[in-house]
Amino acid sequence: MNPQKLLLYFYILGICFPVALTYVMIVNLIVGEPIRQMSVLILAFSYIIMIYLNPVFQELWQKWFGKD
Repeated sequence: MNPQKLLLYFYILGICFPVALTYVMIVNLIVGEPIRQMSVLILAFSYIIMIYLNPVFQELWQKWFGKD
C-alpha cells in the first residue's frame, strides 16, 4: 500500500475519532450514564491534536471557512 494513502487514512481517522467521542459523550449525558474524567481528557487532547497537527483538517477548514 502507498504510504501517503495510509497516512491520509490515519488523518481521516484523526478527524472521525474526536467527533464520534463527542457524540458518545452527548448520548451519555442524555441517557444518564456517568462521563469518566479520562474520556474528557482524551477528547480534549484529540481535538488539540486534530486542530494543530492534522493537515487534512486544516485544509478542510480553509476550504469551508476560509476567505477566498
